[in-house]
Formats: sequence, structure tokens, C-alpha cells
Amino acid sequence: MGLFLSTAFGFPTALFTPLLIATALYWVFVVIGAAETELLDGVDADGEATGLSALMSRAGLLGNAERSSARGRGAERSGRAPVTVSLTLMVCVAWFVSMMGGIMTSLLETTSTPLLLALGSVVLVIALVAAWAVTSGLVTAVARFLPGGRGDSKHDLVGRTCVIRIGEATGDFGRAGITTGSGAEISVDVRTTGGEVLPPGSTALIFEHDQDRDVFLVTGFDAALDPGRD
Repeated sequence: MGLFLSTAFGFPTALFTPLLIATALYWVFVVIGAAETELLDGVDADGEATGLSALMSRAGLLGNAERSSARGRGAERSGRAPVTVSLTLMVCVAWFVSMMGGIMTSLLETTSTPLLLALGSVVLVIALVAAWAVTSGLVTAVARFLPGGRGDSKHDLVGRTCVIRIGEATGDFGRAGITTGSGAEISVDVRTTGGEVLPPGSTALIFEHDQDRDVFLVTGFDAALDPGRD
């Protein structure tokens, strides 16, 4: 137990131990329903990854490679692993590799601080490379079996409802939230026509995408008039 604790809280494993504890607590919250698995995922109006999602996607850590569609000319994206899942894999692999490296280093029974730091730095690099390689390989393999598709293009959002979020929606300004087909909520620029003003919190219907201004044109929507409403 002493060797385990000294290695877990020694260099370089100590860099990953707090992350491992935080990750474990996060998944406890997920299990009890207090957090979501897509907490850190971000997408834009086209369904493309943004922020941390985009960074990890470019690093090959989300497995969202494109594959040719047999029924169309375009490319169809395979499923994208949640950012939290990829980060969890990376933390676990990095912690395990650094832990094993730290234990092997301790067997040298040296007291030279410079040597221990040098060996710890080597273990740290190996742990980071291993974490990237294992995570990239696993999510790429698993993501092929996750539901994918083309995502939500701006044209696909026409005909959907949205909720005015920031201030009033007018002919000059408006921001609204809309849930994409993947279940993520995104924020889009909206405008009204004919002098219509929509208050914050109201539901609006997107009826057109203005390509010149890159905004969505909306109008007030009454859920009671929805033909698909039970």
C-alpha cells in the first residue's frame, strides 16, 4: 500500500491522480442523473464540432471519420464519441501507464533527484503518447457502430421551432436556441419580418435561411396550431 500511494501521488502520476478522482466523481453524477455524458460537447448550426469538441476531433480523439454513403454522392459521418468518454479514456490510460512506469522506476532504488526527474519526465511522455494512441484507436473503432449521418445543415433547420433566448427578436437582432437532430442545443441568429417582435422565451418557427446575412427568419409559433400535436 505504501508503494501504491507513494507512486500515485509522486511525479509524474500525481499529475493524473486528481484528474482520475474528478473523472470518477463525474461518472457517479452521471449514474445518479445529475450530469450528462455530452456535457462538454459543442456543435454549431451545421452540426459541426466547436470548441473542445473541434480540438479533440482534429486530434483524432472523437472518431468522427467520414465514410462514403452507398446511397448518395456525399460523405456520411460515422458517430462521434462524447468528449467526456474520450477524456475519461485518456485519463485512465495516462494514469495507469504513469503508475506502472513509476513503480518500475522505484525499483531502481536511486536517490538521485535529477535522475528521478529525468525518468519521471520520460514516463510522462510515454503516458501521454499511450493515452492518445489508445483513446484514438478505441473511439475510432467504436464510433463506426454509433449512429451518424450528415448532421444538421442550416437548410435542415428550416421548418423547426426555436426559443428566443437573448432579448427580443426583431428585424435587426435576435438569438434563439434550437435542438439539433443529435439532441444538442445550439444558438443561432434569428430575425423577424414585417416589424414583428418576439419576446424572450417565446417559441418561433424558422421558415427561411437568409444566406446573404447568414441568419434564420422566424415568426411567432403557437403550439396549439401544430398539425402534429396530439
